[in-house]
Amino acid sequence: MTAGGPRALIGVDTGGTFTDTVVTLADGRLGLGKALSTPGRVEQGVLDSIGRAAAGLGLTLPELLRHTVILTHGTTVGLNALLTGTGARVGLLTTAGFESTLPIAKANKTHGLDELDLTMPTRWRKPDPLVARSDIAGVSERVDVTGTVVRPLDEAQARTAIRRLAARGVDAVAVSLLWSPVNPEHERRLAALVAEEMPGVHVSSSAAIAPVVGEYERTSTVVLDAYVAPKVTAYLHALQERLREHGFGGVLMILRTGGGAEPVVQTLRAPVNTLRSGPVAGLAATAALAAKLGHANVIATDVGGTSFDVGLVIGGAMQRAGTPMVHRHALAIPVVEVESIGTGGGSLAWLDHGLGALRVGPRSAGAEPGPACYGRGGTRPTLTDASAVLGYLNRLGDVVELDVEAARAAIRTHIAEPLGISVVAAAEGIVRIATDQMRDLIRRTTIQRGHDPSAFALVAFGGAGPQYASWYSQGLGAVDVVIPDLAAELSAYGAVASDLNIGAERGLVPTPVPEAGTAVTAALAELTERIEAGLPGAVDDVVAASGRSRVLHRSVALRFYRQQRRIELPVSLPVGAVELARLEAEFRERYERIVGVGAASKETPVEVVSVRVDLMVAVPVPSPVVRAPGVAEPAGTRMAWFDGVGHRCAVYDWGRLPADLDINGPAFVESEQTTVVLPPLRTARMDTSGHLHLG
Repeated sequence: MTAGGPRALIGVDTGGTFTDTVVTLADGRLGLGKALSTPGRVEQGVLDSIGRAAAGLGLTLPELLRHTVILTHGTTVGLNALLTGTGARVGLLTTAGFESTLPIAKANKTHGLDELDLTMPTRWRKPDPLVARSDIAGVSERVDVTGTVVRPLDEAQARTAIRRLAARGVDAVAVSLLWSPVNPEHERRLAALVAEEMPGVHVSSSAAIAPVVGEYERTSTVVLDAYVAPKVTAYLHALQERLREHGFGGVLMILRTGGGAEPVVQTLRAPVNTLRSGPVAGLAATAALAAKLGHANVIATDVGGTSFDVGLVIGGAMQRAGTPMVHRHALAIPVVEVESIGTGGGSLAWLDHGLGALRVGPRSAGAEPGPACYGRGGTRPTLTDASAVLGYLNRLGDVVELDVEAARAAIRTHIAEPLGISVVAAAEGIVRIATDQMRDLIRRTTIQRGHDPSAFALVAFGGAGPQYASWYSQGLGAVDVVIPDLAAELSAYGAVASDLNIGAERGLVPTPVPEAGTAVTAALAELTERIEAGLPGAVDDVVAASGRSRVLHRSVALRFYRQQRRIELPVSLPVGAVELARLEAEFRERYERIVGVGAASKETPVEVVSVRVDLMVAVPVPSPVVRAPGVAEPAGTRMAWFDGVGHRCAVYDWGRLPADLDINGPAFVESEQTTVVLPPLRTARMDTSGHLHLG
C-alpha cells in the first residue's frame, strides 16, 4: 500500500456466472464492480471486476490496488474441481489394516442423496471415490486412544509405500493415521518422508487439517484437501502474482467455509477450507443486516447464475452443519450450513420427454456462453431468457447488452413450439417452475427441520434474488421480506466485512461434560499456544490496517451421547464445575431451539467431543448513507407480462428512491446491478438504510 489516497478494503466474490466486487474507502465512498467470470483463468475475472469498481470511483486498477490494505476473496475453484471431477490424482497413506475405511464409507449408500434418489433404491450408492483403492497404502504404525505409541512407525516400510504411490503417478498425497488427533507425531514424520521422496508434491495431513475423532470423516476431509489443493494453490499463486503486477501490496485474505477469513498463507496450508466460502459470505452479511433490522431469525436466500442457496440464522447465529458434507463427501471441519439446488439465472429450461414436463435446471449455461440473451453464442433457453422475454429485465448494468430477440427465439424453438403454446406462456412457465423449486427448498430447509417460516424474516440477494423474491416468498408467511441495498453484491460485501479468523481445533475422546474439565483446559491451552506460535506476519498487517486488537474466542463442541449433531458453545476460563454446568444447560436450551421443543431429553447424557480456539480481528466497514423520506417519480415505464396479461409498468431508480415511499406493483426498481420485480398486488417500501421491504 502507498500513501497519498484514502485507504481501501476490497471484497470479491466469484460465482459461476459473474464476479462481484465491493470497495469501501476510508473517506466513506463505495465502489461496485461486476464482470463475467472467466472459467479456466479465474483471476482475470477478478481483475476485471475490481477494475470496474475502480473506474466507478474515478480510479485506475493500479491506483485502487496501491491503496488497498485488505483484499478478501471467496473462491469456487476448489468446489468446481470437485463438482467437475478435475482434481488431483490422490494417494492415501493410512494405518495398516485400515486401508478400506474410505472405500467402505460406513456402508452408507444414501447419505447426501437428493429426495428423488432416496425414494429409489436402485439409485442408492456410495459417494464417487476421490482416490482409487489401488492408490491407498497402509503403513506399519499404531497409536492407541490415549496417544501411547503401541507400534513405532516403520520408516523403511513407509518409504516403500510412498515410492509405490510415486510410481503410480499421484499428484498429491493425503495422510490419515488412526489416532493422530491425540498423538500426531507419526503423521508429521510420514508427511516429512513424503516430502523427501516426492519433492514438490502436495501433502495433506489430517492432524494439521482436521484433528478430530472419527477416522472416516477425518480421512474423507484430508483426501478432499489433497484432491483440490493443486488447483486451488495454483490459482491463488496466479492471483497473487497478477495483483502484485498491478501494485497490490496489502493483505490477501480468503473466506473460510466455517465463516470468517484468513490470510492466504493459511489457506495454502488447507485449501479444503475454501470449498463453500462464497455462500457463507452472503449468509454472514445477512446475519449482520438482520441484527441491525431487529430480526433474530432469518432465512437467507441467494439466487445466482447457477444455483439457489438457502441458509438459516437462528437467534442471531449462523447454523453450523451437524454432519457437514460437500458433494456427498463427509467433512470434519467447521461448515456453515447452506443448502443449494441448481436453479439460478443461467439454469437451462428443457423438456423432459419421459415425463412430458417442462423442467428448469440443474444444468446451467454458465458464463460461457451464458443465456441466449447475452449474445455470446448461447442458443438454449434459461431462466434469465424468460425474464428478458417477459420484460422483467432490460439490462445487466454495463456488463451485458441483452438480446431479447435471441432469448425469444431460444424459448420458441426449444419450449413453446414443441408444447404448442405461446412464447410468453412458455416464459411464464419457466419462471413459475423455477420459483416453485426455490420455495420448495426454503420449505425443506425450515419446515422439514421443525422451523416455522412465519417466525423468520426472509432476505433475498444475489444478482437474481430481487427478480424472483416476490414469487418464492409467497405462502411462507415471513414476518418481513427484505431486499438489501447491495443485494447483487451482498456476498462480496460479506467478504469485505468478514473478520480475520485463524482457528485451531482438537478432537477429544468423547467425555461426559461433568468429567471433561481437565481435558478441555489442557486442550485449550495447547491450541492457544499453537495459534500464537504459528501466526503469519499478515495478522500484524491486518491489526494495523483495521486499528482493532486481536481477540481470542474459545469454544467447545457438545453433543448428546453418540448422536451426530454437534453444537459449539463459547467457553470461559477457568473450566470448572460451574462453567461445565452452564455449558450443559445452554446446550440443552440451544438444542431445543434448533431441533424443537421437548427434543432435549433430560435423561440423555451430554458429552464434550472437541475444543476450538479462534484468533479474530474485526474489520471495520463504513456505515451506509441514511436516506430521508420524500417523493419520487418513475424514471420511465416499460411493458411486462404477468399471468398472460401485458402491463405498462413504472420503473424506479433504486438510487433515487427516498425512505418510506410506497411502490405498488406491477412495477420495477432498478439499480446498475439488479432489478426488483413487483408483480401485481405486491408492494415495496424503502427504509432509511436503503433496503427494500416487500409487502
